[in-house]
Amino acid sequence: MPAWLEVLLNLSGYAGFVAIATRGVSCQRTSGEDHIYDEKR
Repeated sequence: MPAWLEVLLNLSGYAGFVAIATRGVSCQRTSGEDHIYDEKR
């Protein structure tokens, strides 16, 4: 396999990993006060 093809494959794999990591399911961010019920944390 040519060196340029290996580099291209590595870069596309890295870009795919970053794309999946950034577009992954994100948890709903709520403040700490939203989780306080009856003065319990």
